[in-house]
Amino acid sequence: MNQQNDSDQKKRPVATTPWSPAQTLALTAAIAITLPLVNMVVALLMSGISAAVDPAFDQKQFYRDLRQDGHYLTYASLAANLATIWLVLRFIDLRGAVRWPTYLAARAPAAGWIPAMIVGGAIYLLLERFVGALFDRPEFPQFLIEIYATAEPMLLFWLALTLVAPVAEEVLFRGFLFVGLRNSWLGSNGAILATSFLWTIIHLQYDLFDKLMIFALGIYLGWLRDRFNSILPAVILHVVINTLALSGLVASIER
Repeated sequence: MNQQNDSDQKKRPVATTPWSPAQTLALTAAIAITLPLVNMVVALLMSGISAAVDPAFDQKQFYRDLRQDGHYLTYASLAANLATIWLVLRFIDLRGAVRWPTYLAARAPAAGWIPAMIVGGAIYLLLERFVGALFDRPEFPQFLIEIYATAEPMLLFWLALTLVAPVAEEVLFRGFLFVGLRNSWLGSNGAILATSFLWTIIHLQYDLFDKLMIFALGIYLGWLRDRFNSILPAVILHVVINTLALSGLVASIER
Protein backbone atom coordinates (compact mmCIF):
# COMPACT_ATOMS: atom_id res chain seq x y z
CA MET A 1 0.00 0.00 0.00
CA ASN A 2 2.80 2.43 0.93
CA GLN A 3 4.65 1.58 -2.27
CA GLN A 4 1.51 2.37 -4.28
CA ASN A 5 1.12 5.76 -2.55
CA ASP A 6 4.77 6.60 -3.21
CA SER A 7 4.30 5.69 -6.85
CA ASP A 8 1.20 7.91 -7.14
CA GLN A 9 3.05 10.84 -5.61
CA LYS A 10 5.92 10.45 -8.06
CA LYS A 11 3.52 10.45 -11.00
CA ARG A 12 1.60 13.51 -9.77
CA PRO A 13 2.88 16.71 -11.45
CA VAL A 14 4.44 19.19 -9.04
CA ALA A 15 3.64 22.88 -9.53
CA THR A 16 6.73 25.06 -9.73
CA THR A 17 5.07 28.44 -10.34
CA PRO A 18 2.32 30.45 -8.60
CA TRP A 19 -1.25 30.39 -9.84
CA SER A 20 -1.58 31.98 -13.26
CA PRO A 21 -3.12 35.47 -13.57
CA ALA A 22 -6.47 34.05 -14.70
CA GLN A 23 -6.46 31.45 -11.93
CA THR A 24 -5.50 34.10 -9.38
CA LEU A 25 -8.39 36.33 -10.44
CA ALA A 26 -10.81 33.40 -10.39
CA LEU A 27 -9.74 32.40 -6.88
CA THR A 28 -9.96 36.01 -5.73
CA ALA A 29 -13.49 36.16 -7.16
CA ALA A 30 -14.32 33.02 -5.16
CA ILE A 31 -13.17 34.82 -2.01
CA ALA A 32 -15.25 37.87 -2.94
CA ILE A 33 -18.32 35.65 -3.34
CA THR A 34 -17.68 33.87 -0.04
CA LEU A 35 -17.32 36.96 2.15
CA PRO A 36 -20.95 38.19 1.86
CA LEU A 37 -22.03 34.69 2.88
CA VAL A 38 -19.77 34.94 5.94
CA ASN A 39 -21.32 38.31 6.80
CA MET A 40 -24.79 36.83 6.36
CA VAL A 41 -24.01 33.99 8.75
CA VAL A 42 -22.72 36.48 11.34
CA ALA A 43 -25.90 38.57 10.99
CA LEU A 44 -28.14 35.51 11.33
CA LEU A 45 -26.27 34.28 14.40
CA MET A 46 -26.37 37.66 16.10
CA SER A 47 -30.03 38.13 15.27
CA GLY A 48 -30.94 34.66 16.50
CA ILE A 49 -29.00 35.01 19.75
CA SER A 50 -30.43 38.48 20.43
CA ALA A 51 -33.99 37.30 19.75
CA ALA A 52 -33.52 34.34 22.10
CA VAL A 53 -32.15 36.53 24.89
CA ASP A 54 -34.46 39.52 24.43
CA PRO A 55 -38.11 38.86 23.47
CA ALA A 56 -38.49 42.56 22.56
CA PHE A 57 -35.62 42.43 20.07
CA ASP A 58 -36.66 43.98 16.73
CA GLN A 59 -35.14 41.83 13.98
CA LYS A 60 -36.39 44.02 11.13
CA GLN A 61 -34.79 47.10 12.68
CA PHE A 62 -31.58 45.14 13.27
CA TYR A 63 -31.28 44.24 9.59
CA ARG A 64 -32.15 47.78 8.49
CA ASP A 65 -29.35 49.20 10.64
CA LEU A 66 -26.62 46.70 9.76
CA ARG A 67 -24.50 49.18 7.77
CA GLN A 68 -24.22 51.50 10.78
CA ASP A 69 -24.24 48.84 13.51
CA GLY A 70 -20.76 48.84 15.03
CA HIS A 71 -21.55 45.76 17.13
CA TYR A 72 -22.40 43.71 14.05
CA LEU A 73 -19.57 45.18 11.97
CA THR A 74 -17.03 44.26 14.62
CA TYR A 75 -17.83 40.56 14.39
CA ALA A 76 -18.52 40.62 10.64
CA SER A 77 -15.16 42.28 9.97
CA LEU A 78 -13.31 39.79 12.14
CA ALA A 79 -15.04 36.81 10.54
CA ALA A 80 -14.70 38.04 6.93
CA ASN A 81 -11.05 39.03 7.25
CA LEU A 82 -10.02 35.87 9.07
CA ALA A 83 -11.84 33.89 6.37
CA THR A 84 -9.91 35.83 3.72
CA ILE A 85 -6.57 34.94 5.28
CA TRP A 86 -7.57 31.30 5.67
CA LEU A 87 -8.78 31.01 2.07
CA VAL A 88 -5.63 32.63 0.65
CA LEU A 89 -3.43 30.23 2.61
CA ARG A 90 -5.56 27.27 1.51
CA PHE A 91 -5.32 28.30 -2.17
CA ILE A 92 -1.54 28.65 -1.89
CA ASP A 93 -1.39 25.22 -0.26
CA LEU A 94 -3.52 23.74 -3.04
CA ARG A 95 -1.13 25.09 -5.66
CA GLY A 96 1.80 23.44 -3.91
CA ALA A 97 4.43 25.57 -5.67
CA VAL A 98 6.04 27.02 -2.55
CA ARG A 99 5.07 27.50 1.07
CA TRP A 100 2.94 30.52 1.90
CA PRO A 101 5.70 32.66 3.51
CA THR A 102 7.65 32.49 0.24
CA TYR A 103 4.54 32.91 -1.94
CA LEU A 104 3.43 36.02 -0.06
CA ALA A 105 6.97 37.36 0.47
CA ALA A 106 6.51 37.29 4.26
CA ARG A 107 10.24 37.78 4.75
CA ALA A 108 12.65 40.35 6.14
CA PRO A 109 12.57 43.39 3.80
CA ALA A 110 15.57 44.69 1.90
CA ALA A 111 17.60 47.48 3.49
CA GLY A 112 16.10 50.96 3.59
CA TRP A 113 12.48 49.99 4.10
CA ILE A 114 12.03 51.77 7.43
CA PRO A 115 12.86 55.32 6.23
CA ALA A 116 10.89 54.70 3.01
CA MET A 117 7.87 53.58 5.00
CA ILE A 118 8.07 56.50 7.43
CA VAL A 119 8.62 59.19 4.78
CA GLY A 120 5.98 57.81 2.41
CA GLY A 121 3.45 57.36 5.20
CA ALA A 122 4.05 60.89 6.50
CA ILE A 123 3.64 62.39 3.03
CA TYR A 124 0.38 60.50 2.53
CA LEU A 125 -1.06 61.64 5.86
CA LEU A 126 -0.02 65.26 5.27
CA LEU A 127 -1.46 65.20 1.75
CA GLU A 128 -4.74 63.78 3.02
CA ARG A 129 -4.96 66.46 5.70
CA PHE A 130 -3.99 69.29 3.31
CA VAL A 131 -6.44 68.33 0.56
CA GLY A 132 -9.21 67.78 3.11
CA ALA A 133 -8.66 71.26 4.55
CA LEU A 134 -8.40 72.79 1.07
CA PHE A 135 -11.85 71.50 0.10
CA ASP A 136 -13.30 72.01 3.60
CA ARG A 137 -14.14 68.35 4.04
CA PRO A 138 -15.20 66.85 7.39
CA GLU A 139 -12.35 65.14 9.15
CA PHE A 140 -14.21 61.82 9.33
CA PRO A 141 -17.24 60.47 7.40
CA GLN A 142 -20.48 60.46 9.37
CA PHE A 143 -20.95 56.70 8.95
CA LEU A 144 -17.66 56.06 10.81
CA ILE A 145 -18.85 58.18 13.73
CA GLU A 146 -22.11 56.22 13.86
CA ILE A 147 -20.28 52.90 13.70
CA TYR A 148 -17.93 53.85 16.51
CA ALA A 149 -20.87 54.99 18.68
CA THR A 150 -22.37 51.49 18.54
CA ALA A 151 -19.15 49.43 18.44
CA GLU A 152 -18.77 46.71 21.04
CA PRO A 153 -16.84 45.08 22.51
CA MET A 154 -14.42 47.94 21.98
CA LEU A 155 -11.28 45.80 22.24
CA LEU A 156 -12.45 43.55 19.40
CA PHE A 157 -13.47 46.60 17.37
CA TRP A 158 -9.95 48.00 17.60
CA LEU A 159 -8.43 44.60 16.87
CA ALA A 160 -10.64 44.16 13.79
CA LEU A 161 -9.92 47.57 12.27
CA THR A 162 -6.29 48.14 13.20
CA LEU A 163 -4.81 44.65 12.85
CA VAL A 164 -6.97 41.92 11.32
CA ALA A 165 -8.37 43.98 8.44
CA PRO A 166 -4.99 45.45 7.35
CA VAL A 167 -3.29 42.05 7.49
CA ALA A 168 -6.08 40.37 5.53
CA GLU A 169 -6.18 43.07 2.86
CA GLU A 170 -2.42 43.03 2.39
CA VAL A 171 -2.31 39.23 2.26
CA LEU A 172 -4.95 39.28 -0.47
CA PHE A 173 -4.00 42.36 -2.51
CA ARG A 174 -0.27 42.98 -2.07
CA GLY A 175 0.32 39.28 -1.50
CA PHE A 176 -1.80 36.78 -3.41
CA LEU A 177 -3.15 39.05 -6.17
CA PHE A 178 0.12 40.88 -6.71
CA VAL A 179 2.05 37.65 -7.24
CA GLY A 180 -0.47 36.30 -9.73
CA LEU A 181 -0.79 39.51 -11.76
CA ARG A 182 2.92 40.32 -11.76
CA ASN A 183 3.55 37.15 -13.75
CA SER A 184 1.32 38.41 -16.58
CA TRP A 185 1.90 41.06 -19.25
CA LEU A 186 1.15 43.64 -16.57
CA GLY A 187 4.50 43.18 -14.86
CA SER A 188 5.22 44.70 -11.46
CA ASN A 189 4.01 48.23 -12.26
CA GLY A 190 0.80 47.02 -13.84
CA ALA A 191 0.19 44.67 -10.91
CA ILE A 192 0.62 47.58 -8.48
CA LEU A 193 -1.96 49.64 -10.37
CA ALA A 194 -4.39 46.74 -10.80
CA THR A 195 -4.26 45.66 -7.15
CA SER A 196 -4.64 49.28 -6.03
CA PHE A 197 -7.72 49.69 -8.22
CA LEU A 198 -9.30 46.46 -6.98
CA TRP A 199 -8.49 47.37 -3.39
CA THR A 200 -10.11 50.77 -3.88
CA ILE A 201 -13.40 49.47 -5.29
CA ILE A 202 -14.04 47.19 -2.30
CA HIS A 203 -14.32 50.32 -0.13
CA LEU A 204 -17.87 50.99 -1.30
CA GLN A 205 -18.80 53.04 1.76
CA TYR A 206 -16.42 55.91 0.94
CA ASP A 207 -16.96 58.86 -1.40
CA LEU A 208 -14.89 59.72 -4.48
CA PHE A 209 -12.30 61.78 -2.59
CA ASP A 210 -11.66 59.01 -0.08
CA LYS A 211 -11.45 56.45 -2.88
CA LEU A 212 -8.79 58.54 -4.64
CA MET A 213 -6.76 58.69 -1.42
CA ILE A 214 -7.18 54.94 -0.95
CA PHE A 215 -6.00 54.36 -4.52
CA ALA A 216 -2.93 56.54 -3.93
CA LEU A 217 -2.13 54.69 -0.73
CA GLY A 218 -2.57 51.37 -2.53
CA ILE A 219 0.00 52.39 -5.13
CA TYR A 220 2.51 53.27 -2.42
CA LEU A 221 1.85 50.05 -0.51
CA GLY A 222 2.35 48.11 -3.74
CA TRP A 223 5.58 49.98 -4.42
CA LEU A 224 6.85 49.11 -0.94
CA ARG A 225 5.98 45.45 -1.53
CA ASP A 226 7.80 45.38 -4.86
CA ARG A 227 10.77 47.60 -4.01
CA PHE A 228 11.74 45.81 -0.81
CA ASN A 229 10.68 42.31 -1.89
CA SER A 230 8.54 41.81 1.18
CA ILE A 231 4.92 42.23 2.19
CA LEU A 232 5.87 43.30 5.72
CA PRO A 233 6.45 47.04 5.07
CA ALA A 234 3.00 47.31 3.45
CA VAL A 235 1.38 45.44 6.35
CA ILE A 236 3.10 47.59 8.98
CA LEU A 237 2.29 50.89 7.25
CA HIS A 238 -1.34 49.81 6.72
CA VAL A 239 -1.65 48.91 10.42
CA VAL A 240 -0.10 52.24 11.47
CA ILE A 241 -2.38 54.32 9.21
CA ASN A 242 -5.52 52.49 10.38
CA THR A 243 -4.46 52.91 14.01
CA LEU A 244 -3.80 56.63 13.57
CA ALA A 245 -7.11 57.09 11.75
CA LEU A 246 -9.10 55.33 14.46
CA SER A 247 -7.24 57.18 17.20
CA GLY A 248 -8.04 60.46 15.46
CA LEU A 249 -11.70 59.49 15.19
CA VAL A 250 -11.88 58.73 18.90
CA ALA A 251 -10.12 62.00 19.79
CA SER A 252 -12.49 64.03 17.58
CA ILE A 253 -15.58 62.43 19.15
CA GLU A 254 -14.42 62.82 22.73
CA ARG A 255 -13.17 66.42 22.53
